[in-house]
Amino acid sequence: MTTNLLQIPNGTKDILPGEARMKREMEARIADNFVAWGYDEAMTPTFEYADTFELSGAGAASESIKFLGRDNRTFMMRSEMTTPLARMVVTRMRNDKGSKRLFYIANVFRHEENQAGRSNEFCQAGVEHFGDGSPEADAEVLALAVSSVKAAGLDHFVISVGHSGFLAGLIDDAELSQAQRERMKQMILTHNSVALEKAAEVISYEPLRKVVQQLLYLQGGPEMLRNLKKRMTNPKCIDALDNLLAIYDMCESYDVADYITFDLSLIRNFDYYTGMVFEAYSPQIGFNICGGGRYDHMMEKFGNPMPATGFAMGIDRIILSMRREGAFKGRSSWDMFVAWEKGKEKAAIRKAMELRHSGKTVRTATSPMTPEQAARACGDNHCEALVYVR
Repeated sequence: MTTNLLQIPNGTKDILPGEARMKREMEARIADNFVAWGYDEAMTPTFEYADTFELSGAGAASESIKFLGRDNRTFMMRSEMTTPLARMVVTRMRNDKGSKRLFYIANVFRHEENQAGRSNEFCQAGVEHFGDGSPEADAEVLALAVSSVKAAGLDHFVISVGHSGFLAGLIDDAELSQAQRERMKQMILTHNSVALEKAAEVISYEPLRKVVQQLLYLQGGPEMLRNLKKRMTNPKCIDALDNLLAIYDMCESYDVADYITFDLSLIRNFDYYTGMVFEAYSPQIGFNICGGGRYDHMMEKFGNPMPATGFAMGIDRIILSMRREGAFKGRSSWDMFVAWEKGKEKAAIRKAMELRHSGKTVRTATSPMTPEQAARACGDNHCEALVYVR
């Protein structure tokens, strides 16, 4: 019985000393990077009314964690941070002029599959850029994503970029039923190339049918986009390709183009995003460590239309990637261990404070020790050097 009481729920985890310290340092580097790019930190409640998330489309019953309050209203643990920040902008920042650049580092909550990299409670760091619909804003967000993943300590990753408008244009031209659209979306999400090729056989216009059948392989650099543009007739598709090329051109100025590749089959949420979408991948794990894109219609639902773009980084996933690279050790250490012989307690305390004021990290003994005991205690306390006060 006692053993069961001391367990933690599935999908949650303890963060041990050492790892917690490295995580906090990582978050500080990410926050400093966000500030350097002109973003301002905002914080929202851990839970909000479920109606708020359902209004934005982020309250999927299968993933959300809800509970009933004393007033019989349903609350929801935040499952992402875009909706709370959008609500904040509409209700608390309505009088602020111009675009708004916000960032956050916060825990979010979802029902997830119980496997590595997926938890019911996990930490995200991200930005939202409200009020700017330009490709320049999208390029800034992409470049900031690259900069932030590097600030976290991960060097080996790639950013895969797509565009929801390209897919929307293909489906418009294909004249599919709603059921066919949903099936095709699922095939793209699961990268089921065989099923997608078969499903596309209902498209009568051969050039369009071939593009849809090849969709999962439409990957590469800007030259792929330029060649594809010559084959397209749908205005949405052409506009999407032009938009991606403009974003890429500015990413070259940010010196992050080497991290970027295009994947026109990329779907994050077909209804949620309205333009550029992207995901970052590390070779160490099989799912994205960062993702985002443009979502220009959400604010309409909150009564204050404005364009928006942003991204979220999975801190826990980045830590998992770094651990598999051997770059995340998670062990705490201190500079100095201060010990003393009997009667020298006050002198030892003064010495420890002097070292701390000089910038050293210090652990102190709590009772007198012999030099031999102090040497052993120095190692046991994970300290680099011993200061023994006689």
